[in-house]
Formats: sequence, C-alpha cells, structure tokens
Amino acid sequence: MNYKQIIKVLNEINLPIYITGHKNPDFDSISSCLALATYLNSLNKSVNVLLKKEDENIVFNKDDLKFIKNEVNAKNYCLIILDLNEISRLGQFDKEFNNASLTINIDHHMGNATKANYVFSKPKISSTCEIIYNIIYISNKKLLEDKNLCQNIYLGIMTDTNCFTRRLTNKTLFIAQKLINKGVNYFYLNQQTLWKRSKSELQAVGELCSKIQENRFFKYVIVDKSIPPFKDLDLNSLTKKVAEDLRRLEYLDIFVFIVLKEKNFITGKIMTNNCEIADKLASLLGGGGHKKEAGFTCNFTVSQILEKLSTYFTNLNH
Repeated sequence: MNYKQIIKVLNEINLPIYITGHKNPDFDSISSCLALATYLNSLNKSVNVLLKKEDENIVFNKDDLKFIKNEVNAKNYCLIILDLNEISRLGQFDKEFNNASLTINIDHHMGNATKANYVFSKPKISSTCEIIYNIIYISNKKLLEDKNLCQNIYLGIMTDTNCFTRRLTNKTLFIAQKLINKGVNYFYLNQQTLWKRSKSELQAVGELCSKIQENRFFKYVIVDKSIPPFKDLDLNSLTKKVAEDLRRLEYLDIFVFIVLKEKNFITGKIMTNNCEIADKLASLLGGGGHKKEAGFTCNFTVSQILEKLSTYFTNLNH
C-alpha cells in the first residue's frame, strides 16, 4: 500500500474505531495512537484509544486522556493496531483484534505478520509517529497547527530514535525541524522522557555494570525483577532507560538484557552496535523488532535463551 491508499482506507471507515499499540507501551506506541486519534477525530469519526488502566501514566498530555478507553464497548468496530508486527505483542487486546469487523495495521518493524485486513508497513522509517506525520501532512497539513498533536509526534520520533541517534533519514530530521518550528519544546520533552532518570534507575545501572557476563559470542546481564532496586522499576524503565545506559559501555557490541519476571516469563532486549542482527536473534525467542534493537517475551529458561543464541552464532560461523 502507498500513503494515498491507506489514507483512503482510513477516510472510508464507517464503524466505531479503536486504536491500540503494543503491550508495555513506549512513547512511539502511545503517541502514534493519540496522533492518529486526533486525525480521525478531525474527520468526525468515533474514535478511542485502547490502553490498560495501569499504563495511562505514559500519556504525556493529560488532555489526551479523553481518547482513552480500557475496553471495547461496541459490537461491530474497526481496530487499528500501531507500532507492532506480531499479534502476540498486543497483549490483553488480542481478542479485540480477532473480534473486530475490520482490522488495520500501521507499523515500521521488519517482518510484518499481523494478517490484518489492511497492512501498511514501512520498516525503513524511523518510527510509527513519522508514518502518522506523513499521513496527516498529505491529507490535512493544517491539522499540524495543533501544538499538542505536534508534541505527540515529536515524542514518538525522538524516543524511538534515541534522541536522533539511530534509524535516521534526512526526512526524519526535516520533520523534527518542522515540529520544533510549530512550537514543540524539544528540550523540555527530552528532559522529561528520554533523559530523565530516577534514583532507582541510576542505582540499577550501577548495580548491573558489575554483573555483565560474557560467553563466546555476546555479553549479557540478568535482572531479577523481584529484588531491589529492580522491583521498583517497570519494564519500560528497565528496557528503555537502564538497558540503554548500559549499552553505552565501550566494550559492548552484542548485548542481551534479560529481565526475570513473575509467572516464569522472561522479557528481554537485544542490542547491537555494529552488526544488524538484533531482530533475527529476538525472533529465535518469539520476539522481533529492528536490526540493532529488538525485544522478546518468552517462557524459556535463561539457559535455554543463552543456548539458542549461542547455537545461532555457532551455525553462522560454519
């Protein structure tokens, strides 16, 4: 699909619309949902954003809570899923996908397998928020006079590119310039999101620096979520902040960040600096993402995770 085609699909929806992103939402996920909701609302569509009650704290501008619902209350509806390439990443809203009369997926990850009725996937674009910006710019650029809309789009782009250090194109930087020119306070947003650290987060970084382990092919660290200072941190803090801070260590090239959770589930993040295989490694564990950073959630043991990853490299070298 091209942009004109997805815009036509969106404009012709005549059902109540629900929008949702992936579980453990980051700013690209929630901000793209809210930006798209703003656009569809301008078309007089009935639109809401699905979000778990406990995740509502990630909504940066509390005025946007007007779009938030915790459940679907329509029998026939359209579900638009953003910023994910696998239905398993929907979490508690996977049933809503299966029960929807119409499904649309807009995403920027590799290897899309959602099988939505309409899939608009652009893996070479920095973030889902950049895709939503393009949709709005093509169809109704006057809407970009809305400062809150611009703020949401900037938040998604800035955080998903790690403050413009990865997956960049000239177009990404051009869009960021346009958003700043619309009055987005980039310093404040950076300071309140990507750069902000709690005492527990800084303690976690210090604690884990001495616990990084090594095998033949990669470095890894195991985070036990049941003990301090890790038990006070949510997954976003661990994977988006603590893991990213550890990634800056000069001797890390392939780094596996493993979080032990309750109910025998393990969540992890794979990060690479030079080689572009993070998505392939994460796929071995039921996850996926980008070439230099990808996540997974599985019920394998730590030993099984390390064995699967090591086997990949062993086979690669033969």
